[in-house]
Amino acid sequence: MINKKIGLFFGTFDPIHNGHIEVAKYIINNYFSDEVWLIITPQNPEKKFIKISNFEHRYKMAQIATNKIDKVKPSNEEQDLPIPNYTIDTLDYISEKYKNYEFCLIIGQDNFEKFNTWKSHETIIENYKILIYPRLGSGKKPEIGKLKNIIHLEGATVDVSSSEVREKIKNKILVKNYLNEDVLNFIIENNLYEK
Repeated sequence: MINKKIGLFFGTFDPIHNGHIEVAKYIINNYFSDEVWLIITPQNPEKKFIKISNFEHRYKMAQIATNKIDKVKPSNEEQDLPIPNYTIDTLDYISEKYKNYEFCLIIGQDNFEKFNTWKSHETIIENYKILIYPRLGSGKKPEIGKLKNIIHLEGATVDVSSSEVREKIKNKILVKNYLNEDVLNFIIENNLYEK
């Protein structure tokens, strides 16, 4: 028996920004899921050669950003899984671990445009609903988007990326409009993204 619907929002979250939070809140407020879990990814297969902050820092920032938001929480479920972390492997693991929960996947339009390159993408699309949020600069809907389990969300467009935030911090450009104030303080205290 399914007793809870969980939206799985996978990401590097380096750092987590207000756009991520707005998407999660939109999904809760519009009843697409009972909860949203931010799955902090230790190693995205597409970012093997990109330097990322250590897992503990990224997880802590997600905790800080969500500590006052009901039904949105960070998850370290991928931390002990083999890397790189493929979404299908994590979905299989989580679905087996939490048999009474129904899971859906939350991804940005930019990622969905290359979804057909993901490992076992047909299996994902067959077995899980996929909630796609708009990203500025993305617009084309691939053919795969016509399938039954695809839901294009109209709200909560994300107009900033974590890489842009990192670049702004590195160049001493003001970022307080993009980040939770306590997350920004954590970044400053730990000298993240300065080099």
